[in-house]
Amino acid sequence: MAEQAGLFLVLEGADGCGKSTVADDLVPLLRSAGRTVRRIERGRPTGNRVHADLVRAVDQLFRSPDATAAGWEHLSLSAAAQYHSILHAQVAPAVAADEVVIAESWWDKTWVRLGLEAELCQSLDALERDRLREWQCGLLPPSPLPARRRLTVLIDAARHDRVTWYKAACCPEPVLARTGVPTRDPDEYGEFTEHIATRLHRLADQHGWPVVPNGAHRTTTDVAGELCDLVARRHRSAFPVPEST
Repeated sequence: MAEQAGLFLVLEGADGCGKSTVADDLVPLLRSAGRTVRRIERGRPTGNRVHADLVRAVDQLFRSPDATAAGWEHLSLSAAAQYHSILHAQVAPAVAADEVVIAESWWDKTWVRLGLEAELCQSLDALERDRLREWQCGLLPPSPLPARRRLTVLIDAARHDRVTWYKAACCPEPVLARTGVPTRDPDEYGEFTEHIATRLHRLADQHGWPVVPNGAHRTTTDVAGELCDLVARRHRSAFPVPEST
């Protein structure tokens, strides 16, 4: 590509839909097209020490087996602070340097999952659930990046595929059962992630995110290729078309 344009690419999707696996194939495709690519790793932040310490502390909080003891409001606040810091300290400078920055699961997936967990554990009624969602949606300030430098894509895998991949990975991460108890039961995993997928689809409709299907019927190379095309189209649209003479 002769002309470069930095971009923040967010891959959203329910747990187990294959975001990280697809990103593994996407990175070399973008690099072969001449792009400089950076992936956000919350467990290994870059940037100044104060920022890196904040990101690591929040990451450790979420990985702790006692994380939910902090409460879902505290977890939501912590996640929002972490993402805001990453945007300013890592993403914005990289995009300004014409890099493609990739994040798998960003703020929307986070607040959706935390809200669902709060509903299950605290037995929230409809009014309490809506109040929590409204509060969560207001936690993250507007992005410092212009819209043409941002692209959120929903990776969509069917429930059956998510459950199949979960079993194949030996059920690594627990989810909350409908009773609010942590479980690795594949059926409960399928139901929990289906709630997340449904809510993310609503956000995709609301915000106009492209939806890219993933599943046993496609290879990750196919999915990554479709994402690469979306990045290329956004790249072209980021520049004004010169007037003909």
